[in-house]
Amino acid sequence: MVLIGSVSIAMPSKSARKVSKVRMEAKKLGCKISSTLYGENKFKNKTSIEVSYQIINETNLEDAHFIRDKDKLILYSPVKLKYSDSFDSLNAILNEISESIDEIIFTRTSISFLWKEKNGIEELKLVLAGLNKFNFF
Repeated sequence: MVLIGSVSIAMPSKSARKVSKVRMEAKKLGCKISSTLYGENKFKNKTSIEVSYQIINETNLEDAHFIRDKDKLILYSPVKLKYSDSFDSLNAILNEISESIDEIIFTRTSISFLWKEKNGIEELKLVLAGLNKFNFF
């Protein structure tokens, strides 16, 4: 019994294997995965999302932070972006991105985002495709 119990504790669960597979595939797609539990965390989300995903920012958007509020992403900062001429087109692109994204931060070098990993790799591909639409912004 002791041997069986210790082996079952050492083996990852089905959900842990699924998340691990998603993270490996995400790395192949060019995502960097970082813990939100340690170090500097700029995210405002207080839920149990443990990791953030990052991709290289190839857009002209260099400083923006969006947070999910119910069914859409809203601008958290900077407020001056809301008054720019291109905010309406930016907002339209945001509303097309997958609902599995909870938060997005654009910096000069990267785009960081929190999303629901349990939705799988196909959902991540949709998220990345949506973020690529910002290349035309």
